[in-house]
Parts: sequence; C-alpha cells; structure tokens
Amino acid sequence: MVQLSSKNTDWLLSQWALWSRTGSSKPKGYGEGVMFNDVARLTKSKAILITDDEGLLIDKIVAQLKIRDREMAMAIIIYYFSGGNASHVARVLSDRSEEVVNRKRVDVLVKSGTAWVDACLFMECEG
Repeated sequence: MVQLSSKNTDWLLSQWALWSRTGSSKPKGYGEGVMFNDVARLTKSKAILITDDEGLLIDKIVAQLKIRDREMAMAIIIYYFSGGNASHVARVLSDRSEEVVNRKRVDVLVKSGTAWVDACLFMECEG
C-alpha cells in the first residue's frame, strides 16, 4: 500500500505529469517523440515532489482509465501535461477526432477524470 504525500488529486496529477515527463528508471510510454524530448529537457530542473511509488500508482490508474474511457483519459493526460490549459486540450482532442470538442466538454472530461482518479486513489490507499 502506498502512502500519498497529499490528498489533493489535482496536485498529485500535476506532479505525476512532471514525474512522467522527466523520466525515471522505468519507461511509461509518453516520451517517444522528438517534441517530447525537448519538453523533458526543459522540465528537468523542476523538483518532483512525489515518490516513484506514487508516480507509478497514478500511472497505473490513468492506464486503467484509458481502457475504460479513452477520451477522458486523454483529456486529463493532455491537461496535466500542458500545465492545465483546457483550450489546448480542446484543440488536440478536436484534431484527433471527427467532431469538434469544445472547452466546456474538456472541463467536464477533466473534472470527471480527476474525480475518477481520486476515487481509485482512495480505494487503493484507504480501502
């Protein structure tokens, strides 16, 4: 059982995104592109405030969400990796789908996805 350093899921997801971008000993599947490597190089100087165990737990939960609801998972991944920019998420999701995804839908997807991660964290760590 993992002890979380915070009960704030938004903060944990932000730290997870930083942890994922900067890399650790285990590949997570987000860093294959050239653009990603540029972003990772820029973020190396930021302090990561979660442990590898916490990062791996959140990574596992996001992977489970991706199986359950791919659009919601992609929304939270893009949202937290982009520093909380919902307009950017709307553009990226619209480019990847056949329909236009507006900012309001992104807000709902991110809030729902964050709540889903929060519930999974609660069940994993408290239950």
